[in-house]
Amino acid sequence: MSANTIVLKDGINIGQNGAEHDDDLLFNCFVDHPAYAEVTEVNTSKTFLLGSTGSGKTAILRMIQQRKDHTAPLAIHDMAMNHIASSDTILFLKTLDVDLTLYFQALWRHVFVIEYIKLALNCQTKDQFSFRFSNIVAAIGISQKREKLEKFVERHETNFWNTIDENVVELAQELERSFNAEFGGEVRKFSAKAGYVHTLGSQQKVQLQQRAKQFINRSSLSEIPAVTDALAEYTRGRQDRFYITVDGLDEHWVDDNIKFQLLQAMFEALKALKSLRNFQVVVALRNDLYIKMIRETPASQRQIEKYEDLIIRMKWSKAQLRELADKRIREIFKRKYSSVNVDFDDIFKQYPDSRTSPWDYIFDRTLRRPRDVINFINLALQASVGKSAVSKNNFLQGEASYSNLRYETLVHEWSGTFPAIRPLIELLRDKPVYRKAAEFLHSHFIDEAYYLLGAEQENHNDEIWGQINDSINNVHHLEPLSLARQILYRLHLIGAIGLKLREERPWDWIFDTNRPVAEEQIDSSTKFRVHPMLFVALGIRGK
Repeated sequence: MSANTIVLKDGINIGQNGAEHDDDLLFNCFVDHPAYAEVTEVNTSKTFLLGSTGSGKTAILRMIQQRKDHTAPLAIHDMAMNHIASSDTILFLKTLDVDLTLYFQALWRHVFVIEYIKLALNCQTKDQFSFRFSNIVAAIGISQKREKLEKFVERHETNFWNTIDENVVELAQELERSFNAEFGGEVRKFSAKAGYVHTLGSQQKVQLQQRAKQFINRSSLSEIPAVTDALAEYTRGRQDRFYITVDGLDEHWVDDNIKFQLLQAMFEALKALKSLRNFQVVVALRNDLYIKMIRETPASQRQIEKYEDLIIRMKWSKAQLRELADKRIREIFKRKYSSVNVDFDDIFKQYPDSRTSPWDYIFDRTLRRPRDVINFINLALQASVGKSAVSKNNFLQGEASYSNLRYETLVHEWSGTFPAIRPLIELLRDKPVYRKAAEFLHSHFIDEAYYLLGAEQENHNDEIWGQINDSINNVHHLEPLSLARQILYRLHLIGAIGLKLREERPWDWIFDTNRPVAEEQIDSSTKFRVHPMLFVALGIRGK
């Protein structure tokens, strides 16, 4: 049977949008990305897979679960973190402006240490647990930290048989009991009377803050460091490997009022657990959440350089993405036509324009991510049902659907970080592909932005709207250059535009650098170019 006898059928596709729904093709067509080898090396500092939606983070986590023997997913949705967020004690401390970072770090470290011990011992009965734990203890020299490990396991014995949500609730309740023993009267007044903290005198509030801070620091740093040190001694030289994977942080697992504090605390906690030599926690983290975490963290607490040591930024080459496309197309057509070996070039034969091959055209319209390639190919195939190959017209039909999908996906992905991202993208509509920042620097730019963002209430949650509104109402003066810098910074960060910051420098695209530009680098001479993935969706001229 030749490739010419193939008929593209309705519903044909080379993969789903999410790796969690795509196990069959994922496992058979996995492309060994360097990030997989790096993040599964237990002695590496790397633990966070950072990338935008569809960059392959979840796929790597799924492969770790498939390939590694001692692996467990941490069910982030099952952690009952909202029990903490709604706790009277936590609400009281937040209202007092007490920094909860150390408590949240201790919480994460406690959770991961419990999960590590459960994974390493792999016990079905309490007798098994006691026997295997005694082997761990025997491997540790007699010391105070060994004694603390024994007391920790004895004290938290039920935790090793609980679900993770039960453990989190228990830890929260433990904090509440301890805190109420010292501050119970204040917490009761806070719970009974709205605005109680604001009724306190300034000296009284400062004294209460200081006492609460001392309590948090004291209670959070008690046992976990010594327990970790004891386990670190046990893990030295061991050949077994244990993995915990964490996904779903971009979903609603806890209220936003503490989410980003918890994320920052996770960075600190996992950094502290690197002393466990046969243990690796692998976390999938979306770019927009990381950016928002940085923005939400007080400048005095940011350790961006140290965070970089923990991060692998997902980046795909043209060859890797082509390998992914060929593997998936080959697998799909083998299932439909067992005797046919079909690759990308067998299906995509006609050039979409006079100069560009189908593969180059698709690649240029991606943010260098697997999901972009899969989506474009799927939509082109769906436009070609009943044919043996994708024609030029069908290819361009697929591009139109893909471009609109990319527009909506960008808005969905980034609206949590930048609520007014849709109208900012709309600034590019029906305009030339190449423009200069200087085009924004006119006297009516602030007024135009006011009407553009003011049309929808959801845009008013964006800090840019606050600046524009204050400027219009003469509360605070906003320079057009300042506003232009913020807008172009955001559009570049989400991948909608590339920037040419200086004439002698190459174009800066976020998928190449994986790092945002500094707003101060953008000036009136900066050029910007719309990404080709948005040409159709935005009616961009001068392609």
